[in-house]
Amino acid sequence: MLKIINKFPLSKITTLAIGGPAKAFIIVKTEDELIEAVSYAKKKELEYSVIGEGSNLLVADIGVEKLVIKNEMVGITKIGSELTIKSGTILQDLVNFANQNGLAGLEKMTGIPGTVGGAVYGNAGAYGQTISDYIVEVKSLTGIQLKNNCHFDYRYSIFKQNHSPILEIKFSLKPADSKELKKIAKETISARLEKYPPGIKCPGSFFKNILATTLSKKILSHIPDEKIPYGKVSVGYLLEEVGAKGDHLGEIEITSYHANLFINKGSGTAKDFYNLANKYFLKVRREFGIDLEPEVQLINLPPFE
Repeated sequence: MLKIINKFPLSKITTLAIGGPAKAFIIVKTEDELIEAVSYAKKKELEYSVIGEGSNLLVADIGVEKLVIKNEMVGITKIGSELTIKSGTILQDLVNFANQNGLAGLEKMTGIPGTVGGAVYGNAGAYGQTISDYIVEVKSLTGIQLKNNCHFDYRYSIFKQNHSPILEIKFSLKPADSKELKKIAKETISARLEKYPPGIKCPGSFFKNILATTLSKKILSHIPDEKIPYGKVSVGYLLEEVGAKGDHLGEIEITSYHANLFINKGSGTAKDFYNLANKYFLKVRREFGIDLEPEVQLINLPPFE
């Protein structure tokens, strides 16, 4: 029997510690429990959303009139160089397991918060490595999708469109030296900790970097080549150019060392976070002719304009 909590404050489980109540809230630990939760939502004619660790969400202060299902389905199965992962598994646990077993392809994902399912949903990546690089297939509530049918793109997957809850992911990784993988992971986490100190209430980079191939030559001519690493325009650079560093609204602040990091200094609100982000969305539009797109999911909040 699932435990249903009414009016659960989502601020308790989001990295930002921001978010109003969910109409109903359920934690699931097995596929059967997830199916039961979805059936409950349909029976009650409730919209539902499945979340992981709440690390990539900005939830409105008024909350959501939905059933929010927290995915805690965990487990890793290894057969040779193939790993099958339950979607609620913490991403760091997967990275550690792969490194320990000498399987390359995920080591630069170290330090990224959240679950494997959440990372696949948003096709997370860092330092030139992306979660989908070695995916074979993804099992969701509507069936098994081979990698090609998942339509992975920069910070995108088909699951952002069809919203089918992800259940399991199969990876085929490359055998490698475990010590070398751990060394790369250690160097990566050191770099990340400079940007994300422990305890910081931050959802990660707020706006997506921009694929250079999507911009005109005229726009690119105003952006230095060194600000386009891995073929992506650094949004941190664009925001810095329009004065974002160190700005704040209420308890929400843009860090002084990176213009694409918005943090909650204590009791910040979604309203202030949204308004501060929208302010710089408009400034970048005016200065560069570029419309930024949030990497963080806006829950019950309008698009920027």
